[in-house]
Amino acid sequence: MTNKWIYDKVNKLVAQYKTRDPEELAGSLNIRIKYMEATSSLLGMYMVILRNRFIFLPNNLGSLKKTVLAHEIGHDQLHRKECVQGASFHESRIFNPINRYEIEANIFAAHLLISDKDVMSMIKHAETDRDLADKLGVDINLLNLKISEMAKMNLLDLDRSKLQRPDSEFLQDYKPFDDDWDYC
Repeated sequence: MTNKWIYDKVNKLVAQYKTRDPEELAGSLNIRIKYMEATSSLLGMYMVILRNRFIFLPNNLGSLKKTVLAHEIGHDQLHRKECVQGASFHESRIFNPINRYEIEANIFAAHLLISDKDVMSMIKHAETDRDLADKLGVDINLLNLKISEMAKMNLLDLDRSKLQRPDSEFLQDYKPFDDDWDYC
């Protein structure tokens, strides 16, 4: 199953507002960004309050700021109806999604922050996905999500890239050390 509808939504926004910068995009979309004091676990939050859209970010995000902001804009663009009905989205972990809303917001962030053109031109020269993520200046998890989504939509032929693929059977012989496990 593809998430092409998310891809199309992001590309329409990028074309309309001529930016991939989440802070600029939030301003253009009339989403208010409110910075909070440093937190130990909250990464970001999206809420609709009296028909006003807000993204709350702690002021200690550092290099994660763009990713979290793009993720929260994803909630605005994809899940605003749920928020108007009373839901809010609180993130304490971006890359450990617990439901479809979080997965969709991550996919939105990946497409917003990483252009297809950049992936296609740079993947030819990267040895590993870590190398490519560093060159693009994004989190490796976000890059892998982008690559996966592009491959699902047949926008990227992974067989033609130089990236090393992980062995799909690397856990085949894994046995936990806990004696309480029932081994098959």
